[in-house]
Amino acid sequence: MPAQPKRALGTNGSTTANRGFDDEIESPQGSRTEPTPEQRALVNDREADGAGERTALLGSTTSRDYRTEAARDRALLAESGHPERQPRPWSLRIDAALTGALLLANGYFFTMSLASVDGTFISNTALPVHRGSVGIPVWVSFLSATLLSFVYPHESPMLSFYTAITTAIFALAALIISVAVTQLRVVEGPLTFVVLALAIVTALQSAFTASLTDRYAPLLDPPEELDPDYSPDTGFWASLKRVTRATVGFLGISLPLAAAHVAVLCAFIMIAIGLVIRSVDASVEQPGQRWKVDSWLWQRKYFPELAHGLFQPRGREYRVHLACRGLGLDDPPFAVAADGTSAPVNSSSFVSTTGRPTVRRTLLVESEQGVPAALDAEWLLRMMKDGELNSGDIETRVCYFDRPGYGWSDASPSSSAPHIVSALSQALSVSGEMARLQPPPSLVDNEDADSMVPSPLARSGFVLVSRGHGTSITALFATLHPRLIHSALYLAPISPSTHWNAAARSRLRAVPRFFTQIVPALYTDLSVQRIWWALRGVSRKRRVMARAGERVNGLIERAYVEETYERERGREGDGAKAWDRRKGRYPVRPTFVLGESREGDGGRKFVDEVVGEGLIKWRREWKGKRGTCEGDEEETCRQAVRDLLALD
Repeated sequence: MPAQPKRALGTNGSTTANRGFDDEIESPQGSRTEPTPEQRALVNDREADGAGERTALLGSTTSRDYRTEAARDRALLAESGHPERQPRPWSLRIDAALTGALLLANGYFFTMSLASVDGTFISNTALPVHRGSVGIPVWVSFLSATLLSFVYPHESPMLSFYTAITTAIFALAALIISVAVTQLRVVEGPLTFVVLALAIVTALQSAFTASLTDRYAPLLDPPEELDPDYSPDTGFWASLKRVTRATVGFLGISLPLAAAHVAVLCAFIMIAIGLVIRSVDASVEQPGQRWKVDSWLWQRKYFPELAHGLFQPRGREYRVHLACRGLGLDDPPFAVAADGTSAPVNSSSFVSTTGRPTVRRTLLVESEQGVPAALDAEWLLRMMKDGELNSGDIETRVCYFDRPGYGWSDASPSSSAPHIVSALSQALSVSGEMARLQPPPSLVDNEDADSMVPSPLARSGFVLVSRGHGTSITALFATLHPRLIHSALYLAPISPSTHWNAAARSRLRAVPRFFTQIVPALYTDLSVQRIWWALRGVSRKRRVMARAGERVNGLIERAYVEETYERERGREGDGAKAWDRRKGRYPVRPTFVLGESREGDGGRKFVDEVVGEGLIKWRREWKGKRGTCEGDEEETCRQAVRDLLALD
């Protein structure tokens, strides 16, 4: 009878699988020999020593006898020499190489995405285009790298297989949603698509690794357990040590690894559900429009002193939200010329019914840090609805601007004051709001006239309305367009000296700031709070208009982190440099101040350094709710606006 071919290590051995532990072992010469009593005793000791050290939480899908296969393989290894001389199959080698390559790719996207939270240069150069919060790319790349860290999961190979396959399904669902929904496609951009596609490949690779582990389980045991010269200790203390090691191995390795696999799957489920809710929220009707801006270019135009250095970032375009209300229209109105044809609002042929050029004023709202502009503009919109803003030949509009990451605006890698002011100026320009307030060419006596002198229309211009930290941004905006400023209303103002010119914080603060600000901002994109709000029945608009600190909208959380980082840079920040260079161009205009600042000296610096001789009234006793014009103090704010609009 011809000799049977030798069975490969780790194969099923179906012809002898049911014969149990006493199966025959093929010798190198082809003859069948019984294992020696020493070999049987050695195998029994090894199985007894390692019986509790690898407890599979979910076994193989086949009816395989691992004890029998391990006994066969170890006997063959004892005959062929030391186990280290036994080469591993090529499938294991290829799998290890693919795992290493995917680990490097996911690690790159994780570190770069994390560094780009407040790293302008990295955001614009080291990563694909992204206009979101970067939370999803950070989480997806981190979870993908975590999946690959479970290389050859001995303790629960089939649990790893099933969780990896399910993870790939939810990652694919998240990718489909983010591509199919227009708003998500624009905000998340190629970066999210790349990391999600990489996550799908990684999850499938993890499932393949788990299947190989299930197939080659005996080969993947530690070498000392396969060493034919290994002999376990006997006795009470040795047995107690083995039991303790087995218990610690299960509680410290098997159970945590299984929990980690389930946690990765749950995180992907949360990301997918969050994208579904965000796709629903994207259907909320937005007031006004979103304008595509390149504020990096405008920043170099308005603040050339900041455009220096070899690594000056060349940013990417993104969209900012600007909503204007007036005369029942959201968009800038086109006027009707004297001959009955439409004409731009700054045309010299446009006249009102009184025969005089129409006076146009725009209440421009700048919100507090971490608050969408629509919330700070609510009381002004109520004034317009009540008919308190339009009178005589004065056309009044209310415009509110969402800073990058706020409300309906895309996120930007920078939230420095010059960057925000440049984005606002460009949005007002491309929307036509700034042209609406500029004097007609026929009324401009001298194009080189002092920019500190008001416009020839005198009565037209912006009425600036801002509060808190937004007052410093408004003041910087006024230095860029002094001739277009009519007046200002500041609520609880904070002077630029307090806001920007303080000493830079210690760099050691970067460590606690990472845990107190960056980590919570990233946690937001797991959508725990967003899902909770959806279950509670909170409206879609309220979820879109979430404030910083509520952990609902990842974009505003990131913007808040960037603004805080810029403020902590102190005199080294771009805001401080821009203000020091341009503060002499702030125009003297009629100004009302309500309330005292919550920081610094109560607003005295702001009045002295910014407002100056333009101060008309300062009501220090004003106590608006959280510094806003809501509640009992709304009438005070309304009266201040009426007084400013009455000024010529």
